[in-house]
Amino acid sequence: MFVLFRPGKDVWAYGVEPARVRYRLRLARYPALAETLRDWLKDKDPEATFRLLDIGAGFGRTFLYIQHEGVGDRFEMNGIDIDPERKSDVYAGNPWNVQPGNAEDNLPFDDNSLDVVICEQLLEHLNHPETVIRNVHRVLRPGGLFVVGVPVFPEPIAKLRRWQVKRYGLRGSEHIQTYSLRSIRKDLAALYDEQEARGFRVISGGFLRPLENYLWWYRFNRWLGKFVPGLCIEVQLIVSPKQMPRAEGGP
Repeated sequence: MFVLFRPGKDVWAYGVEPARVRYRLRLARYPALAETLRDWLKDKDPEATFRLLDIGAGFGRTFLYIQHEGVGDRFEMNGIDIDPERKSDVYAGNPWNVQPGNAEDNLPFDDNSLDVVICEQLLEHLNHPETVIRNVHRVLRPGGLFVVGVPVFPEPIAKLRRWQVKRYGLRGSEHIQTYSLRSIRKDLAALYDEQEARGFRVISGGFLRPLENYLWWYRFNRWLGKFVPGLCIEVQLIVSPKQMPRAEGGP
């Protein structure tokens, strides 16, 4: 629907979008996300619709995979993207309500007004990711979900890269922040309770890419990501907002 066909891609990754391999591990975060939302809905009112925000909506993969999982009609789809043309050239005439905006600005939603917020592969590009983490806590309802995905390094390598960036700059990289599983957990811990952490792509691409045509290889990588997420190339954390104590003298 939103991800256009490109020459040389003659199979459908996860049955959703054109690709060179059927179970492309670089996309594994999206079926995992859709499965989480499907399971989250199981104990909810089957007639209810829930408000979802995708920060950095990009080309709409989130909805593609949620729709493929059969729960697309359960969500009111909202998105924010920094590209001012995204709304007209990608999202015109579809279920999204997308508006241009900077993720580091205050989110244009009322307190406790959203059920699910997704922030995939974005925080590492921001100067102040803590602003997003704090603003998402404000807009999420109690019991809501915050899905956070970032690239990670093992802790010693993450420390080395932070030193290199501080001393030599980004050197062509777009990743301002350097995360390990430990550091992203620490950044979220004050405001959120973790429900699940899973990794993707312990080993992928290169001469192993043909294996990404096989379901067993995809399942093996998902299994590895469940048990050793910190050794993966990226992680996805599922967290819920903590209920913060009211200030003394507050209502």
